[in-house]
Amino acid sequence: MGGGRCPTGEQSSDADASSSDESQITKLPPPEHCADRLSDYARARALLNSRDFFVRRYKPGYFIDDEARDEKFEIPETTTLLLIGDPGKGKALLVSQIKSVFDDVWSTPAPDDFNMTPGWGTLQEHMILKDSTSICVFYTPCWPDFSEENHTVLQDWMKNGVCHGNSKLKLSLNKRRMVNYVILNLDAVSILESIDRKDDRYMDMVHDTFNYPFLSFRGNRPAVVVTNGDRLSSAELSSVLDFIKELLGIPLCQIFCIPGIDDYHTELNIVALLRYCLEKADQGLPLKQKGLQEEQELKHVIWKGEIYSDLVIDVLIVCICFWIFWNFGRSIGLFSLHR
Repeated sequence: MGGGRCPTGEQSSDADASSSDESQITKLPPPEHCADRLSDYARARALLNSRDFFVRRYKPGYFIDDEARDEKFEIPETTTLLLIGDPGKGKALLVSQIKSVFDDVWSTPAPDDFNMTPGWGTLQEHMILKDSTSICVFYTPCWPDFSEENHTVLQDWMKNGVCHGNSKLKLSLNKRRMVNYVILNLDAVSILESIDRKDDRYMDMVHDTFNYPFLSFRGNRPAVVVTNGDRLSSAELSSVLDFIKELLGIPLCQIFCIPGIDDYHTELNIVALLRYCLEKADQGLPLKQKGLQEEQELKHVIWKGEIYSDLVIDVLIVCICFWIFWNFGRSIGLFSLHR
């Protein structure tokens, strides 16, 4: 997928150095020819900088703009992203693509790090950075559908955390992690078929899953990833993206198209997706109990201040009305003294 990777999973030789990320950028058309090419060049440079100077150095809580963030917020050891979606629609390939962007080696889809036999309710944990535990992605390879029964499982994951292995087992040797943000995987081919068939049932399930309250973090709804877009024409893919935008009521910047191919633009989209998710994950981190108590006390003080200020304003209004009425009465002789 772009810089320095080969499909066999081996490191490229020095002779292939021209295929590195920096050389990929230099292969872009000279920026002075047209504004569009300049925009492409600037976007590629910015996203590669995000990969090398942001994502690789990322630590949980990076996006919290507060000097006392460690004292106020519950900063996890690992930022955990949960990937959900229909089975066989590209989740395993997507995880492999994300990992390969930072490993510089194309890995086979759905690597099974623990030799675990997948089954319904089974979660797989994948660290994104090879030499760091800052970012991990969980996904289940056998998620049946977006049914109401599965919403109960989602609720359990969001409330009690996720761990590698069978989610139904209460005791596990694997570490349980709280989910920090959710990615909803939609298949471009399935969406197009549903549009053609006017399958409202499937669309309703997608809509209900996206808006499921337990998947929201301080109002931040899941990011949407559209896979297998390379199987559609440009016009078909554009109609699918517009349909998803209208169905879920979100801007296009919250929808990321990740085709199942290994190319440079796919890598750029993956970097943009990961940065978006990490930013939303940090924005949704919970306050510590002490910080939460201080916030509640501050809200109580503000609430009392608003009550007292409203009371003072009401008294002033009554006094002004009485003064106006008294002066008006005296002007017409209503309150004059008769001897």
